[in-house]
Amino acid sequence: MHELTQHRHFRRNHRGRDFVVGDIHGQLERLRRELRDADFQPRTDRLFAVGDLVDRGEENPEIISWLEERWFFSVLGNHELLLLDGLEDDRRAMLHERNGGEWFYQQPKAQQIYQAGVLRQHLSLAFTIETPRGPIGLIHATAPSDWQTVQEVPLEPGQWDELVWDRADYNRAMEAPDMVPPVNHITLVVHGHVSCPRPIRVANRIWIDTLYRGGYLTLMPLPALSGLSHHQRSAAGY
Repeated sequence: MHELTQHRHFRRNHRGRDFVVGDIHGQLERLRRELRDADFQPRTDRLFAVGDLVDRGEENPEIISWLEERWFFSVLGNHELLLLDGLEDDRRAMLHERNGGEWFYQQPKAQQIYQAGVLRQHLSLAFTIETPRGPIGLIHATAPSDWQTVQEVPLEPGQWDELVWDRADYNRAMEAPDMVPPVNHITLVVHGHVSCPRPIRVANRIWIDTLYRGGYLTLMPLPALSGLSHHQRSAAGY
């Protein structure tokens, strides 16, 4: 799939803190403010994103360049997939433009190729991040029932598309949360993709794309996510 890595594993950060951020969509100044408020320290801390770095906002090239920083990492979102597909297929390019990607095609071709290369080099379908309270998985839209699938089993392009685009698990979580099973072999899975008014947590999954329906960018420390009980999360508005 576009020469992207399927899975990447991150060891525990013993020098600083780890944070996860929801879909950014080119809103880099908002992210900078959140990081300042959290006293984020690039020399020791790490920032993980759940995809959809680009489109709709104004600072898309800048957020792509952040991927070359040693402290910033992101999984593949459907908007990055649209960008990569659009570079190779004019029909996909039209779909990307209709979904906030006009900025990409207004650039010189050389810049487009460079940015796509950065995405291919740095993005992965899924991350596993070790924390003091267990491993946390990051994937954009949905997750397989067993996290070891994405870690160990080579997936077909159609399976990549489902994990980057599908909303069925979120819809089920909204309609019948007690019927959503946990993802096996992982402490918690963090998703973006689906616009929520606030972070939504069901079983061992949490959706954090709050930018448009919530009006703010969700930035959370990873150990706090894995350490809160379901009751505590609900009381906290998660």
